[in-house]
Amino acid sequence: MVIILCIGVVSAVFGVLLIFAPALVLKAERQANRLFMTDTALINNRIPIGIAMLGASAFLGYTYATDQLKDVIFLVIAITAGVFGVLLLVSPDTILQAERQANKLYMTDAFFFKHRVLIGVFLLLASGFMVRTYLTFAT
Repeated sequence: MVIILCIGVVSAVFGVLLIFAPALVLKAERQANRLFMTDTALINNRIPIGIAMLGASAFLGYTYATDQLKDVIFLVIAITAGVFGVLLLVSPDTILQAERQANKLYMTDAFFFKHRVLIGVFLLLASGFMVRTYLTFAT
């Protein structure tokens, strides 16, 4: 449950930054792109990442199966992580091709900065939900 709290805090930080300091987010993105090329790191470490994603998928699936509330979000994330885990292990080129195709169709940077306030508010709401979920189950 601590993971949910951590994700909630990170979501809140990015939500506030998108709303009040978008230039800082853009600067951090440029720096991260220089330091860390996702495609290369993903392909070089595809087996451990794929196994970790399958493990996360199994854990979230188990959580969904045993949770009394039957939160559908656990199932959706479990299926998504499972699909990406299998693709990383079996067909990593599929992920890279999909990424390149998506980048041709839709530039996310322009979208995020055009709708940065709305996305920031959504991140803050998601953060509030995650923190509330943590506090509900932690007590």
